Amino acid sequence: MVNLKKSLSSRRSYETSGLKRFMIVLLIVMVCTSVLGLFWFLSQFGPKEVDYSALTADVEIPSEAIALREQSLDVESQFEEVLAMRSAEPQDALLLKRALDLQRQYVDALPGYNAEASQRVEDLEEQYQDLSAEYLKVESAASESEARSLAQDKAYEAARDKYQEAFEKQKAINENFPLSSAYDVGRATRLQRQARYLAAEPMLQQSLHFERDADALIAKNEWESAAALLQQAIQIQLELNREYRGTNQASVSRLERLKVKWVGIESGQDHLEIEQVSNLADTSRAEGETLKAASLYKEVARLQKLLNKEYPDSPYASSERVAEFQRKSETAQSVELGLEIETNHDLLKRLLSERRTYEAAEVIVALRRDIKHMQNAFPRSSLNDEELEVKVRYLNLVQSDLGYIQDRVYDALLPVPGEGGLRMLRTELPQALYAIMMGTNPSRNQGDVNPVDSVSWTEAKSFCERMSWILGKEVRLPSENEFRQALGRLRYVVLEEHVWSILDADGVAQPVGKKAPFASGFYDLLGNVSEWLESGDRFDSEEARHIGGHAQDRLESIFSVPMRSAPRGDRNRLTGFRIVVLVD
Repeated sequence: MVNLKKSLSSRRSYETSGLKRFMIVLLIVMVCTSVLGLFWFLSQFGPKEVDYSALTADVEIPSEAIALREQSLDVESQFEEVLAMRSAEPQDALLLKRALDLQRQYVDALPGYNAEASQRVEDLEEQYQDLSAEYLKVESAASESEARSLAQDKAYEAARDKYQEAFEKQKAINENFPLSSAYDVGRATRLQRQARYLAAEPMLQQSLHFERDADALIAKNEWESAAALLQQAIQIQLELNREYRGTNQASVSRLERLKVKWVGIESGQDHLEIEQVSNLADTSRAEGETLKAASLYKEVARLQKLLNKEYPDSPYASSERVAEFQRKSETAQSVELGLEIETNHDLLKRLLSERRTYEAAEVIVALRRDIKHMQNAFPRSSLNDEELEVKVRYLNLVQSDLGYIQDRVYDALLPVPGEGGLRMLRTELPQALYAIMMGTNPSRNQGDVNPVDSVSWTEAKSFCERMSWILGKEVRLPSENEFRQALGRLRYVVLEEHVWSILDADGVAQPVGKKAPFASGFYDLLGNVSEWLESGDRFDSEEARHIGGHAQDRLESIFSVPMRSAPRGDRNRLTGFRIVVLVD
C-alpha cells in the first residue's frame, strides 16, 4: 500500500516538471518573435531609395525655362538641317554654340537636378568643340605636311616656320577644345620639337662648316686663321647648348672636343718645334753622334714639359712623352757604358763556359760596379737590364763556390745516347747541390745525398737558370725523348737491381746512385722519385709532366715508365728532377 502511494506521488512530480519546461520554451519563442517584430517596425522609419526622376516629374518647371529648352532644340534643328544639305563649315559652329548656351540657361533655371538636361549640355559641348577644332586640325596638318616638304628640300628656315604654325594651331586646340577628338598633347610636343630642331640645324651646319675649314688650315699649319674659325664654331655650339637644350644639335662632348682642338692649335707651333728637334735627335743617334743626340733629347723633354704646363688641355700635352724623351736622352748618354757592360757580360759567359772561374770572378766584380753606375747615373736608360743585374748579383754571392760547383756538376755528367752535344746528370739532383745553389732545401726526406724532393716544376726551372749562369752554358730539364734515350730498352733488365720501389724502399726515396746503373750509366731513372720534364711543347697554362715512377709504385707500374702531370707550382715528396747541359 505504501509503495502504491510512492508511485502515484512520483508520477505527479514528473508531470508537473514537464509542464514547466513547456511553458519556459513557449515564453522564449514569444520573446524572440516580439524582438524581430520590433526591428521590422523600426526599419520602416529608416532611409529609402529615392527615385529622382519621379521627384522631378512632380516639380513644376517655370514656363521661362521651358521656353529656353524649346529655343535650344529649335537652334539644334537648324544645325541638323544644314548638315542634311552640306558638310558643316566653321561658321556653322555658331549655331551649336547658340544651342549650347540656351541649354545651359535652361539647366540653370530648373528648380532641381535633371540628368537628361545635363547630359544634353555635355553632348552639345562635345559636338561644338569637335566642329570648332576641325578647321584648326586641318590647317595644322596642312602646315605640317608643307614643313616636311620644305625640310626635305633643306629649306630649314621656312620649314621651321611651318612647323611652328602647325604647333600653334594644335596648341590652340588643346587649350580651347579639350573635349574634341583633335585634342593631342603628344602631337603638340612633337611639332614643337621639330620646329626647334629646324631652328638649330642651320646653326649646327654653320658650326661644322667652320670646323672643317679650320681643319684644312691646320693641315697647312695656318694656325692663326684656324684658331679664329674654331672660335666661331665654339661660340655657335655654346648657343646651341644654351638655347636648344634637349635637341640633337646640343652636344657638350662636341663643345669640349672643339675647345681641346682650339687649345691644340694654340700649342701647335710649340708641338712642331718639339717634333723638329726630336727628328734631329733621332738622326744624330742613327749617325752615332750619341752625345749630341742626348743633348737634343734633353732639350725636347724640356720643351715638352713647357707645353704641358702652358697648355694642359692640349692634345699634344703628354707626361709620357716627357718620360720617353728623358729615357732616350739617358740611353744616348749611357751608350758607351752599356757597350762596356755588354762586352764584359759576353766575356763572363765565355770564361765560365771555359771553366776559368778565377778570371770570371774579376769580371763579375767589374760588371757589378758598371751596372750599379748605370742604375745611379742613368736610371731611365733603356740599357738598364734588370735580369742581368739579378744574374750578376747572384754570381757575386756564389763566386767563391763557382769552381766547386762546376767541378761537381761536370764530374756527374754523362752523354745521352744519340744526342750529340748533350750531357745529363747521371743521378737525380742531390739535396746538397740544390741547397748550395738555391740557399734552401725544401725536401721532406732530408739528407745531403738523398734526391731533392717537394720541389715544383717552377723551382726546378729556376735552378736550371742559375746553373746556366754558373756554367756559362744552357741548362734545362730533359725532354721526354732525351729521358727515354738515356733509359734505353728494358726488355732484359732486372728492375729490382736498378729501381727503388714499394718492394724495398719502405715508401720513401733512398740516397742517389745506390743501386746499379742502367746500361747508359745513369742511376735511378726509374723509381725513387719521379722526375720533372721540360715542357716546351706545352702552353704555360698547362700542367707539367714528370716521368719514371717513385718509391711507392709497384715494379709492374714502374716497368711501363709511368708519366704523370701536375700543376707547375705543385710540390710532392716523391717528385724531384735532374738536369741536362748543352756542352757544345
